[in-house]
Amino acid sequence: MGEIADPPFAIDNAAGRGPLLIVCDHASNRIPPAYGDLGLTPEARADHIAWDPGALSVSRHLSRIVDAPLFRGTVSRLVADVNREADSPTLIPAVSETTPIPGNADVGADERSARLAAVHVPYHAALATFVEEALARRAGAPPPAVVAIHSFTPVYMGTPRDFDAGVLFEGANRFGQRVLDALAAVPGIAVRANAPYSGEGEVYYTLRRHAAARGLPNVMIEIRNDLLHTEAEAEAWAMRLAAAIRAARPADD
Repeated sequence: MGEIADPPFAIDNAAGRGPLLIVCDHASNRIPPAYGDLGLTPEARADHIAWDPGALSVSRHLSRIVDAPLFRGTVSRLVADVNREADSPTLIPAVSETTPIPGNADVGADERSARLAAVHVPYHAALATFVEEALARRAGAPPPAVVAIHSFTPVYMGTPRDFDAGVLFEGANRFGQRVLDALAAVPGIAVRANAPYSGEGEVYYTLRRHAAARGLPNVMIEIRNDLLHTEAEAEAWAMRLAAAIRAARPADD
């Protein structure tokens, strides 16, 4: 195994001119034929363990609203999670939440290297080019902010998550704090900082590597996936995010 016919990434609205770059790491639950079905049922492959349900719809609506390019993954995170360090123990999970992944149970060093070469390495090489080309297009203008869109399951390991969205960021991140403040001011939704995960942890890998390392404004948005069942719901969240992002980008940034 290890070879896949199609690239593990795609770009939508590549010519977008808005001051924003959108990244959706877990946009797809596609398992390339080289990996079979990883021993999973169709129901498991459609579940949140394989991708972030609703995140791509939000990302595409946000891309349209703010005219921003969107970089998205096209391979399930169960094959290789692109939002993890190459040496992370969760890069190729043998168990996700409580679901065993039979096709990942006996992945040795050679197979791990093959999956990195097929998915992780080309994804991040292409994302680096995507960011650099955006910076070149905006030479002389304020740099773009990078926003990563994810979704989370309402119940994890039996514990309910009783909030609607999380805004994740590392350290003294003024942009992230401003996005948090703007979203928290929206009536009728419950928003938390650095939830359901910490922005200081491994879930911030993509933004840490491609945005924070370049000094670009950056933030991760997590939306509860049961709030994203329809395109109308996804569009409503995209509109909220667009307004929050605009509020977070004063002229002096």
